[in-house]
Amino acid sequence: MERQTREIRKTFSFLVNEANKLYTPVKWELPKKTAFVKGLQLTSDFPNKLYYRGSQRIEIGGDELFPEGFDSKILISSISVAPRERFFDLGEVQPGDLSVKVRYEDKDHERAVLGNGYQVSLVLLFEEEI
Repeated sequence: MERQTREIRKTFSFLVNEANKLYTPVKWELPKKTAFVKGLQLTSDFPNKLYYRGSQRIEIGGDELFPEGFDSKILISSISVAPRERFFDLGEVQPGDLSVKVRYEDKDHERAVLGNGYQVSLVLLFEEEI
């Protein structure tokens, strides 16, 4: 008998409000019925700040998927891309211990002033057992 799954999206967010700082949001968790993670996307309320200022390390289920200093610009997508195609394809990442860990680093950039800060959101696309 084949396992039944459904596609789910979950968003994890945090505020960046200090320049040149390393952010490690509290530990996030995937739902217990997660079968595998298929993709991810980074978004922001100020995409230009995320594009120019950000880099991160991302770990899912105990596995490092993106190393320290990985540029945010590689994981974001413009609004001209169809919504279902905006995710960075991960294949089928096993959820392991269900943890999602991010170490985000903000660095000054002349084309994107910090101002009042910006919110960073990590959107995960995963399959959940039903």
